[in-house]
Amino acid sequence: MIKEQRAQVFFPVARRLSAALLSLSVCVGSLFSFPAYATGTVGPLGDKVESGYDADTWARLQDNVLEYDEIPNLVHEYNSVVSGIWDDLEETRRTLEANAQELESHRYKMERMKETAQEEYDVENLVNYATQEAILKAVASQMDSASRNMLNRSTTISLQKTENQFVKIAQSLMISYDSLKKQRETLGKLEELYAEQYKLASHKLSLGLATEREVLEAQTSQLSAKSTLASIDGGLLQIRPTLCTMTGWPADGSPEVAPIPSVDLARIDAMNLEEDTRKAIGNNATLISQRTSAKGTSNASISARMDIINEGDQKLTIQMKKLYDDVMSKKKAYQAASDGYQGALKSKAGYDRMYQLGLLGRADYLGTEIAFYQKKAAWETADTALLLAIETYEWAVKGLTEIE
Repeated sequence: MIKEQRAQVFFPVARRLSAALLSLSVCVGSLFSFPAYATGTVGPLGDKVESGYDADTWARLQDNVLEYDEIPNLVHEYNSVVSGIWDDLEETRRTLEANAQELESHRYKMERMKETAQEEYDVENLVNYATQEAILKAVASQMDSASRNMLNRSTTISLQKTENQFVKIAQSLMISYDSLKKQRETLGKLEELYAEQYKLASHKLSLGLATEREVLEAQTSQLSAKSTLASIDGGLLQIRPTLCTMTGWPADGSPEVAPIPSVDLARIDAMNLEEDTRKAIGNNATLISQRTSAKGTSNASISARMDIINEGDQKLTIQMKKLYDDVMSKKKAYQAASDGYQGALKSKAGYDRMYQLGLLGRADYLGTEIAFYQKKAAWETADTALLLAIETYEWAVKGLTEIE
């Protein structure tokens, strides 16, 4: 049973996820030079004059809790790059471009690791590397898009679009941070269970009831869990300062980072692919540039321009369909994982009662606990993946997506 449980172990994914996010945080963190705000127990807006917020929103912005839905307001008010972008647009553009290239380099490494996992039929790591490649690609694309779009618009539109790019990046960082925190909690419990499993296996070996291989596998599971926990802790320490400065706190600030609520499926119900595609075409900076380009002075140039416009519209239409299909695919996976987790919750209640009544041995009970936390981890992972897919789709509607 130990071997079968280990085949489903969660921590290899977490270890590689934290490594990828660590690289991401270093790249993003090197982008910004934030002014230091006084460290304290109040939020970043504590000394700012209220301007147009309702009382509840203002009170939440004043506290020392970073919540996911506050990110747009925090970036707008206290992200130093957004507020200072008027002063040095060109320097900011060059810095964004350089960091986008660095992130792209990390994405390329993830792509190579994904291909290796595919060749080795390593399904678990294949999924992990593909996920990290997608995250790195998305953030690099956001930075690259910000660098290219920063100087070719009217002042107001340029600033708002750039601000949205930073909001999107901050959201990606908080999603990553939240995901690692959840992994850390679940893996911490699994490490405790593996430690006890190893202790029991060692005891059984002394009685001649277990093999040395079973003991070694139990020990390996525990040691791997410990190693991954250390890696996750490192990732959290790297991401947190960047997340703080992105949202207005000092890098060494002490805000409570609130858990991101489970994804709201009503956001999917509100999607209308046809209508959203029209909005995306109308909002996309690349297509706006094409539509507002010189009309041409000859039939050939006019025709060529129209061909470019139509091609761009068609490409974005295809891209929106892909993003929509990805949301639906992630929704299906989320629902399956959610069903599995709900079933595990019910089973856990039954196993707990059996164990309390002495109807289940400690070794078997440990197996049920490990299985439960693996289901929990699968649900949390699916929840994060669905949230990322929804955010990507909704940002595309607002005009923030690359036309492939």
